[in-house]
Amino acid sequence: MSVTFLMGVLQHRNLLQMLLLSISLAVAAIPEGLPAVVTIVLALGVARMAKANTIIRKLPAVETLGAVSVVCSDKTGTLTENKMKVLKLYAEDKTLSVSQVRPREFSRLMQGFLLCNNAVIGKTELGDSTELALLSMGEQMGISRERLEERYPRLEEIPFDSDKKYMVTLHKDQSQVCAYIKGACDYLLEVCSFWWIGGKIEPLGQIQKMKIRRVMEGMAEEGLRVLALAFKEHVSDWNESSIMKNLVFAGLAGMMDAPRKQVNQSVYQLKRAGVQVVMITGDYQETAFSIAKMTGIARKREQCVTGEELDAMSDAEFSSKMNDIRVFARVTPAHKVKIVKEFKKNGKIVAMTGDGVNDAPSLHAADIGIAMGANGTDVAKNAADLILADDNFSTIEKAVEEGRSIYVNIKKVDFYFYCPQTLEKL
Repeated sequence: MSVTFLMGVLQHRNLLQMLLLSISLAVAAIPEGLPAVVTIVLALGVARMAKANTIIRKLPAVETLGAVSVVCSDKTGTLTENKMKVLKLYAEDKTLSVSQVRPREFSRLMQGFLLCNNAVIGKTELGDSTELALLSMGEQMGISRERLEERYPRLEEIPFDSDKKYMVTLHKDQSQVCAYIKGACDYLLEVCSFWWIGGKIEPLGQIQKMKIRRVMEGMAEEGLRVLALAFKEHVSDWNESSIMKNLVFAGLAGMMDAPRKQVNQSVYQLKRAGVQVVMITGDYQETAFSIAKMTGIARKREQCVTGEELDAMSDAEFSSKMNDIRVFARVTPAHKVKIVKEFKKNGKIVAMTGDGVNDAPSLHAADIGIAMGANGTDVAKNAADLILADDNFSTIEKAVEEGRSIYVNIKKVDFYFYCPQTLEKL
């Protein structure tokens, strides 16, 4: 190495080129060291990423992260703070902010939201952020969920399903059984034949349904997540298909989950780096687009597609449009897998985020599966290549930046091993 460099100096060659050639010859003299050096570079990168709340489960994922061209992100808890707060209520043909609701007003709506709920507020908060927000609203209004459960004990539950988008609980009400159904408004409204108004059940016509949809769309355009409640009295058949017929519409709750403060800057930086950012969510289209607009992910409504519209597209049509789509709303876990696979077919390196059991297939299908460390399930974490300890989208941006740095370092190592032949031609 020293002799080669000295000869180059005596021959008045470029000093930088001679230095690189000398180092390369020294490294290439032991080619077996390449795998060890690459492994060391990856390991050092993993250690740096761990300090930045990014836990790498599979070492090769570090290099892949540097080549990511599409980031598919969930909305709730990743792009947003996952701190839901109920701001507006609609019931009995009135829309009020929570602070305007008088004691015992909207009692049927409040009762249903608190009974059809599995969250717990005590010394620690346990449960889904949406259900916790409903319990906090009840506490704010002085309504005790414990007293309601004593009066209307739960008999049975049909858990929330991401395809059906609703949850059902059955309760004993004196000599009868009553069902409460909490879920997506556009789904529940279709199976409601009546509504609760003026303290009694009245038929629900198409005009009233159109008005409810306008209220829902108005809340969604404000960036609120809209949740509907329906109920059914005198339930004799506990079969799900029987329960979900001729329901009584009780009302809506509009909840705000504000975007994280650093998300706009992170989205901007990823776009500058040539990475396409896509939001994939089960939320209503207007809500999803509103948050996407706030965070800089989407600019116009044409960039937003629903799961239903996705099903209606042919593979060729979807392939031609997907580079312009920035928001996928009202999607199911099956849709997520389809979206990831289609991006990969188009030559993209895809990173996919998820936190639930149903997200595991899409995490596995992506080039980089990213699970949430704070609120993610064990199934999602096991299917992922990378875990975000703080569930923050900005951490993804930092991880991609670190991944690219590691990728460049690996290229430099390769250069030092294989560049002598190249430099000899200079």
